[in-house]
Amino acid sequence: MYKKYTTKRGRGNSCTIKILRIMRLTTAILIATFMQVSATGFAQKITLSRSNAPLKAVLKEIRQQSGYNFLYTDNILKKARPVNIRLNKTSILDALKQVFEGQILTYSINENTITIWEKENHDANGLMRKEIIKGEVVDEQGKAIPGVNIMVKGAGKGTSTDVKGNFSIVLATGENELTISAIGYISQTITVGKETSLHIVLKEITSKLDEVVVVGYGTQKRRDLTTAVSGIDSKEILQSKSFSVSNSLAGRVPGLIVNQRNSRPGNDEASIFIRGASTTGNTAALIVVDGVANRDGISRIDPNDIESISVLKDASAAIYGAQSANGVVLITTKRGKTGKPTVNYSFNHGIVSPTRYMEMSNAADFVKGINDLDRQAGRVATYSAQQVADYQNGVLPSTDWLRATQKSSFNQDRHNLSVSGGNETVKYFLSLGTGTQGTININDNTSKYTQYNFRSNIDAQITKNFSVGLDIAGRRQNINFLGVDDGSLFSWSVLGPPVLPATILGDYPAAGRGNNNPLAAVTSDSYNRTESSLFNGTLKAKYKIPGVSGLSVDGFFALDQGQNFQKVWEQPWTFYVDLNGVPSPRTRENPPSLSENSSKSESITKNIKLNYERDFGKHALSAFVSFEQNESNGQNLSASRVGFVSPVIDQLFAGSPIKDNQSNNGSASSGARQNYLGRISYAYNKKYLAQLYFGINGSQIFPKGKRFGDFPGGSLGWVISEEPFMKNIEMVNNLKLRVSYGILGNDRVGQYQYLNVYNFGAGYVFNGADVSALNPGVAANPNITWERKKSFDLGLDATILNNSLSFTVDYFSSRTSDILAQRNATVPNYTGLSLPNENIGIVDNAGVDGQINYSKTFGRVRFNVGGNFTFAKNKIVFVDEVPPTVPYQNITGRPIGTQFLYKVIGVYRTADDLAKYPGLAGKRLGDLIYQDVSGDGIINGDDRYPVERNATPQIQYGFNFGLQYANFDFIAQFQGQARAVQYFGYLFDNGNNAPAYYVKNAWTPDHIDAPLPSIGRSTDNNDLFLRDVSFIRLKNIELGYSLPKKILSKIGFQSSRVFVNGYNLLTFDGLKKDGLGDPENVNPQGFVFPQTKIISFGINATF
Repeated sequence: MYKKYTTKRGRGNSCTIKILRIMRLTTAILIATFMQVSATGFAQKITLSRSNAPLKAVLKEIRQQSGYNFLYTDNILKKARPVNIRLNKTSILDALKQVFEGQILTYSINENTITIWEKENHDANGLMRKEIIKGEVVDEQGKAIPGVNIMVKGAGKGTSTDVKGNFSIVLATGENELTISAIGYISQTITVGKETSLHIVLKEITSKLDEVVVVGYGTQKRRDLTTAVSGIDSKEILQSKSFSVSNSLAGRVPGLIVNQRNSRPGNDEASIFIRGASTTGNTAALIVVDGVANRDGISRIDPNDIESISVLKDASAAIYGAQSANGVVLITTKRGKTGKPTVNYSFNHGIVSPTRYMEMSNAADFVKGINDLDRQAGRVATYSAQQVADYQNGVLPSTDWLRATQKSSFNQDRHNLSVSGGNETVKYFLSLGTGTQGTININDNTSKYTQYNFRSNIDAQITKNFSVGLDIAGRRQNINFLGVDDGSLFSWSVLGPPVLPATILGDYPAAGRGNNNPLAAVTSDSYNRTESSLFNGTLKAKYKIPGVSGLSVDGFFALDQGQNFQKVWEQPWTFYVDLNGVPSPRTRENPPSLSENSSKSESITKNIKLNYERDFGKHALSAFVSFEQNESNGQNLSASRVGFVSPVIDQLFAGSPIKDNQSNNGSASSGARQNYLGRISYAYNKKYLAQLYFGINGSQIFPKGKRFGDFPGGSLGWVISEEPFMKNIEMVNNLKLRVSYGILGNDRVGQYQYLNVYNFGAGYVFNGADVSALNPGVAANPNITWERKKSFDLGLDATILNNSLSFTVDYFSSRTSDILAQRNATVPNYTGLSLPNENIGIVDNAGVDGQINYSKTFGRVRFNVGGNFTFAKNKIVFVDEVPPTVPYQNITGRPIGTQFLYKVIGVYRTADDLAKYPGLAGKRLGDLIYQDVSGDGIINGDDRYPVERNATPQIQYGFNFGLQYANFDFIAQFQGQARAVQYFGYLFDNGNNAPAYYVKNAWTPDHIDAPLPSIGRSTDNNDLFLRDVSFIRLKNIELGYSLPKKILSKIGFQSSRVFVNGYNLLTFDGLKKDGLGDPENVNPQGFVFPQTKIISFGINATF
């Protein structure tokens, strides 16, 4: 057993949420642990007087005075004689010489570490016998591999290869085994004989079967998996230059349905469904970061810090019990690896622009459309024939409000600097990152998103059996926007009438639509600022229990704290009107207001786990049992004021003293979960695999006596390729059949539903004044409990053609019961009762997902191609539904989000059409003809038929291609979706513009063959305006070049790569030809931050 003592200098600081303090603490820890630099050096003087003292005590005193560390075993020191010594300001070299005089021990000094040896392992002069071993490490093509770790087995020392693949290491007597390892290659342990020059060939990992996959509360090799687990690694994550990590998953992981609904800086995260939606309640997946649940979302983690992302899609998630029904996303951050310190710097600069602009009506089409509205209403035309002609001929201007108020592009930047390395005793990973994003609004000097983050992951092997780890991470976000909400701001740009100017007399902002001009709004002192700070800390330990091989205990203590402060300052803004060629200012009158909201949260998670892992010949057994407890609390305080005398003082005290212009509020919350969980894995002859897992979970959300639930699961695997009858089929490398079944839970529902709710409201009149009173609200449900999901999965994994082709396919089905919903049929709404939610809903979900990958190397060329596919469709089995008048309008039996629409079969173009086809009351020429679905000769609400699709796609897929040649690399990745629809309505009148598609293709007496109804008519929900939002998108494309090693070695670099990357560059869909918006946009009318594409340039450098 080796011991290492480390001198600690300075005073320790307690962990706080203050990020600067944390950074100081982290830096101090790193300096003490992985640098271990002694400030004293050989010049340090030792003063010491001891008689008959144990050598161990003397060494400890020298360590304290000099800062040098000693490396020895207890058995060696037991052989030492007592020490009699008197030193006075003696150098470290002379001190050691006197201490070891006459001992059977000797020592060697390497930097600030002193290693103690028995003289019997030295030559006759007491010097350690040393042998210099040199060598080179190459791949199978003979190409040098830099950065390979060369470790002396059991000695705690090592080196790494240089840029030419060469290394040199000193071996002492008895040291004859070297462990050779590098990322992406199969590790080797070689025995050094008499040779002093080694030629080592590393084989690249071509089979993903040897990959280690992160699963719930542990890891497994892919070949041993019996459940549906998919994921991506850091390389794939970094290919996406979106600021949100969630967007990097799009089109990459089978079973995931990912859509980016908004590109607003700081809020551009994607919606994620694991195998679709299987409940009418909360559909969010559980996010677990480094083993701790609910500590952070997926979106704001620095992608440079992530090692891998795994997705638990089936019963394997049952180990997370009460939070597992919607699947689990496991994020693992990077950790230090054995080897010399490696510094990595990455930077990318992005030019961000909208994926497309909606083509709104120009002034010529707008005025003709307004005149047609006048015709329909029997009014005199608003615009004369001459005005129409002047707009059409360009005599009168036309304003494109989108391009007049939004930039064609803005910038984003991301930097990251990391340091990693270590030895067999201490490993470390430190990362610092920052990122900024601009805004799309012209002349907007307020809006900006900035993020700062740091991470420190340290692992220390204290003894042979005991190890500890300390993980610290923090993030600060500054989100600055205008004081106008997005919905309003972008609607002013989209709906702005093209006959109104955006500016006058040069660059003076005009009034715009209803005195709402984005160019004027950005000049206001208004702002919406959010400052967000997050701290994550985890202290963990593991102890291998002596005497029982494979038995260990580990655990962790995790602290997560968050603080948010939002301040919204709204002020009037100034626009201008033209008074005889002079710009005259006007004020858009809205009362000045200020609102502030402050919140903080804290979560503490404690976990202890007993593990056992052992092989018994052909039998392999691993198991663990664990206890975990989480406690969380949160507080919120808000206040607002309306009416400020001064536009300069943005503080609450300066607001109006009138009580009706003031509001204050506060709230608090708390929660707790307690989990008992475990897993048993068994394998026989690497052929027959089995797993059982269980979770007994308790949640404070439910009433006493109903807080605990059982969530068991199990899976089986049969490695068919290991059977004797498969041995002669050489093309099959691996073939495995697996099946899983489990019960999962969902406790993500509103708290305290088992209690009666009372609200302040209208009460009574006392002495002529109204008095508020507590009024009963929603009735309590004392029987509220979990949602339960029964999940089944049948999967097949295969690898063939010498591991070059692999595929996996899964069929899945589930039934979620006890979904919270209100009764509608049993207790009708007309009773006036405020009914509680009850566990009555049932939803089925089923589908198929899979992926295929092929890779091959031809000389210096390596390429890979792959694809993945997901189909998921749900069905409501039961809701307490009021029976409709026609059976085909039942919600029961149809997918969640089914829409009921009129089916369009044409347009009333002639009087004969009006006579032939029934219609809604008031039908006239230019209206849409609806199908008489009920067959009763009348068009009414009974004729709305079900459309079993919505904006969430039932099908999503992706395919990718990669190529490497010499120092060049290239990747292209596509994402697609199908069986998804969105309703595209529009507004059009004197104050609101509409997409040109709806105006130019509208029916008029002069355009009776038009495909669309008259402008503003047939606005009933119908399937003509329901558009297919299927698409194929070039999600990522990247070309990179790695600089030659010969050049880099001269400047001390290990590697350096430059690249150009495109994100969302091309989209193929059915909306573009009609000038409509992006198919992923959550708001088809465009009243949100537009979808964006990014062209990035960057560099990665390692030294």
